[in-house]
Amino acid sequence: MMTPYEKFRSLPNSESYLKDGITFEELEEKATSMSDNEAAQQLQVARESLFQSIFERKA
Repeated sequence: MMTPYEKFRSLPNSESYLKDGITFEELEEKATSMSDNEAAQQLQVARESLFQSIFERKA
């Protein structure tokens, strides 16, 4: 199974879809800067923060 980033890279002429000033080298550095577990932990922290802010607004 491909990640969204891997799928994007596999598209024909995918470099043309990058914003100005962004390179695949920069994206690759970000993509490999942390392990899958570290990324999952960061996602979980962000998700908890999001739901906490939603909960606080309703109270």
